[in-house]
Amino acid sequence: MLEGFWYIATASRHIRAGHPTEVTLLNQPIVLLRDRSHAVHALEDRCAHRGVPLSAGWQEGDSIRCRYHGWRYALSGTCLEVPALAHAANPKLPCVRSFPVQEQDGWVWVYMGNDRCPLATSLPPKLPVPSDGSRMLSARVSVPVKVSIDLAVDSLVDPAHVPFVHNRFFRQRHVARMKEKEFTRLPLGFRTVSENIRLPDTFIFRALTPDLGRARTTVDFLLPGIHLETLEVGKRFGSVMLIATPLTTETTRLDITIGWNFLQWAVPLVWLVRLVAKTTLSQDREILELQEQGHRHKTTMSFSLESDTMAVWYRQLQKYHLDQLAGFPNPTHPVPEKTTLRWTT
Repeated sequence: MLEGFWYIATASRHIRAGHPTEVTLLNQPIVLLRDRSHAVHALEDRCAHRGVPLSAGWQEGDSIRCRYHGWRYALSGTCLEVPALAHAANPKLPCVRSFPVQEQDGWVWVYMGNDRCPLATSLPPKLPVPSDGSRMLSARVSVPVKVSIDLAVDSLVDPAHVPFVHNRFFRQRHVARMKEKEFTRLPLGFRTVSENIRLPDTFIFRALTPDLGRARTTVDFLLPGIHLETLEVGKRFGSVMLIATPLTTETTRLDITIGWNFLQWAVPLVWLVRLVAKTTLSQDREILELQEQGHRHKTTMSFSLESDTMAVWYRQLQKYHLDQLAGFPNPTHPVPEKTTLRWTT
């Protein structure tokens, strides 16, 4: 699990003023609180006195009180009150760690830094939008998975599983084609752009373009586990932001946002998109948890195919990032500036 990145804590709609919400990111318990001006704050979910989770206490305006001894903290983490103090002069009281927070695309993002990268140098990733500024509808879904973050990210960058795990959704097993994709390097990831491609004949792509018109697609992968994809057919635009969010060493959550700028009148389409997204992520969860069963007996894997190259790059990018944080001179980016990969799917 990598520190120094923004991670999705939960959907914005889950955080209500006056109701502390407990989440876990990177094995770290966090309590989320919405203040009276509707801004969200994130604190370590542990009272500095005896360690009781602050989420078990209660919010008092723009502060939170521990239910054990009543220590009260500002939403910045500063200790404001210790009821048991018997003298007027307060000693230097310990604070609770706070985390930077941003709300974006309907999610609450928390920056998980460390001593080497305590402050965020950029904003969280955004759902791609059309260049013409046209309005988009969107849908969001989260699915927890009982696997480590690395196995979850592998599925984000693995094109070969799609016709088998998601048969008839995005590919059909009996209609396989040779794919040739050119990849370019991103600062902490890679990109592939495809022009004038023929879309698979599935109900998802026919919803985008009934006559299966030729499309332009862009797919980016970014650390720590972010898949950004756009699909354009004429003026019709669709985008996906799929993120693997590490909760603990052994559990991950798949968070997906889907946006589109067509069929604006079809409000029930939001419900349908959410249902399809949950179904496909549940398919990923099933196969990943089966993979986890196999890993309990033996953890070795084979990455010998060209379609496995992206999973190899992901692991190498992790090391590259850690070498950068450690201050190693001139670490080598593992992704070539430009390269072509081929596979059948």
